[in-house]
Amino acid sequence: MSDFMLSQVQGLLTRVQDDLDKMGKQSHAQMDTVLGAIDDLAANLFATQALLCMLMKDKNVDAEGAKAWIAKQAGGAPNAPKAIQVVDLLVESTK
Repeated sequence: MSDFMLSQVQGLLTRVQDDLDKMGKQSHAQMDTVLGAIDDLAANLFATQALLCMLMKDKNVDAEGAKAWIAKQAGGAPNAPKAIQVVDLLVESTK
């Protein structure tokens, strides 16, 4: 292989390496954005649960009715059992 062709291949490999570095940095930045959004969502949900628990201390809540509503709305969705567990958690935390 001639020196010219070797320098061309080396140049292309350098460009590929640079592009891969850029992709990695971009992916890292996007992951940071997603993790930040998840953290914000978790904080919002936690605060909402705290407020709801405080309100539930003063009011009687029909937990079984809430569970039935979740089951009906979810129509067998895979997250329905988790939502039903959250109802139990909220009711327990107000005792």
